[in-house]
Order: sequence, then C-alpha cells, then structure tokens
Amino acid sequence: MVVADIARSGRAGTSLSSRTGYPHRQRICRVTPLAFSLWLASGMVHSVSAAGIVADHGAPGHQQPTITQTASGIPQVNIQTPSAGGVSHNTYSQFDVGNKGVILNNAHNNVQTQLGGMVAGNPWLAKGEARIILNEVNSRNPSQLNGFVEVAGKKAQVVIANPAGISCDGCGFINANRATLTTGQPQMKNGSLTGFSVERGEIQITGKGMDASRTDYTDIIARSVKINAGIQAQDLKVTTGRNNVDIAHGQIEKKTGDVSSQPQMALDVASLGGMYAGKIRLVGTETGWVFVTPVILVRRQGRLP
Repeated sequence: MVVADIARSGRAGTSLSSRTGYPHRQRICRVTPLAFSLWLASGMVHSVSAAGIVADHGAPGHQQPTITQTASGIPQVNIQTPSAGGVSHNTYSQFDVGNKGVILNNAHNNVQTQLGGMVAGNPWLAKGEARIILNEVNSRNPSQLNGFVEVAGKKAQVVIANPAGISCDGCGFINANRATLTTGQPQMKNGSLTGFSVERGEIQITGKGMDASRTDYTDIIARSVKINAGIQAQDLKVTTGRNNVDIAHGQIEKKTGDVSSQPQMALDVASLGGMYAGKIRLVGTETGWVFVTPVILVRRQGRLP
C-alpha cells in the first residue's frame, strides 16, 4: 500500500463559481406524498429527464427519484424517502450534470437554494430528511459532472457511485457536509450505507476541475484516478485500487485474487500543484503511481507547488 499524507495549518478559501444563480420569487405550495403519487399515476405530473439525469425504471420503486425542473430551469431531483439509517437510495440509468448544476431536494418544506431560487418541499420526505443522499448509477457510460450539485434543505453527505467511471470538469458541491465520488458498488446493510466495493472504473478530474471548498470532507474512491486539473477542498482523500472501503473512508481492505484488469496507472497526477486543501491523503493499494510534479512541498497557504 502506498500512502501520501499532506497537511497544513491554514485554510484555503474560494468563492463559488459564477454559475450559481440568483434567488427567484416563486409561489410555492405543499403537496402530500399521496397526492403527488396520484398525480404521477394520472399523468398530471411527469417525471422528466433533466440535463442527462434519468431514473432507473428497472430499480425498485422506492429507489426511483422524481426528476423535475425548477421554475428557473435548473434540474431538480426529489430524492426518495430515507431508510431508518437516514440513507436516501436513488438509482439512475444516467446521471450527468450540466453547467447549470442540479438540486438534490432534501427539504420537506419550501426552501431557498443558491442555484434555483425557491423550491417546493419534497413530498417523499414527510418522515424526515436524509443524512446520506446515495446516487447510484447503473450505466455503461461514465457520469459527466460539469456543474455544481446543491443539496436543498438539510445538509447531507452526497455520494455519486458509478462503476463505469466519473468525469469531473467544473463540478462542485453546495450544502454538502461530505462529497464522495466513487466507482465502487455501494454496500447496504439494514438500511445503512456501510461502504463501497471497488472492482473497476476510473475517476478523472479535468478542465475546470473540482470545487469542494465548502464541503468538510471530500472522497475520491476508484480503481484508478487521473487528476489533470485543480481541486479545491478542505479535507481530501483519494484511494485507488481494488478495495473494500468503509463509508467513513477510514478502513481500506485490499482485495485478493484477480489482477488481470489492473490498470497500468492507478494514480496519475498531472496537476498536483493545483490541489488546494487543508489536508490531502493519497492511498494506493496497487502499483502504478505517476506524479508529473517531481517534488512535493507544502507552502503556508496550503498549495502544492
């Protein structure tokens, strides 16, 4: 296992991208879950694909989120009812975020958002909001994250899991206490998300990079990772390899056996100098690390040269 741990004492600040919108005045009403279900069944309300976000209709009904748009045209996902463990399990056949971003609605009552202004309460949350918003993607194609993911209402951990891979080009998070990007298969037990089983998949940070500066913890967990653009975070941990990783990203168990699909490069860091974080931890359980930057130094402001 290869581990690189980088820490600093200061804190890097950043402003949100100009892509975040301005509040809009809207007339909002509350809808009960029963009424909402009847409207869906009767065709009065349509669950639509918005900016490449499509619920997996082959998944159990309680894992299919309702996908709509705000009055300002921002994709809005009314997440499903959380389990007793506080996990809202949402399954998609496609989860791509455009540059307008997307709102994950974790509010039972009407709430103001940064991306879409005022949004109506989520009728699926009558019994309470989620602690973890799991977005599981069943697709042959990597997810393209090109905008911000905002949690409306109660702050929560946002998990985006796609075994086919994830590409982040200008992605970021608003009102999330933890952001997890993974190619691992989510592991559920008694309604709780216990961790991820990683077999394959690559996560790429490219172009405009990632802004997780307002998120307490940021996890990148995949078989292989390419960082070719800047990352702004408070506490960043990157783990590569064929592993079982727990939900807190503290326990990492390397899998034994099949190495036939092992990537040539588990961690390819071309823009290590673009990482801004209070703490950076890199963990690899397979060979093949490439750092274009030959020397790692920690400056006072926390930037890696």
